[in-house]
Amino acid sequence: MLQAYSINQAAAANAPIQFNNVTVEKGCTTVLTSNSTIELNRKGVYMVAFDGVAGTETTAQLYKDGVAQPQAQTSGTTLAFTTLVQVDRDNCGCCCSSPVRLQLINTDAVTYDNANVVVTKVC
Repeated sequence: MLQAYSINQAAAANAPIQFNNVTVEKGCTTVLTSNSTIELNRKGVYMVAFDGVAGTETTAQLYKDGVAQPQAQTSGTTLAFTTLVQVDRDNCGCCCSSPVRLQLINTDAVTYDNANVVVTKVC
């Protein structure tokens, strides 16, 4: 389980939203590896919940391994979505395995008053 957030964080256009604070990080299934990339290390289903408040209207969308997830986007100044992400492989440390990577991409240059993401492995 992971919860990460930022307060008063500038986000560039077409760039990942950065999360500078980790509130909860339990286990090794979900890890914030950089301030903008979440790695999912075990196969299963994960619930991803995002919310934020932006200074101007924008759109935020979840990307899984660089591919936009159409069911996981939100627009406006008050943003929020919850979605499920399926992971079909374990990141076991061998050279033929890699984690699934998630990023929240912002479409417009804005400052987020707050941005929060929670990722929980549900099965």
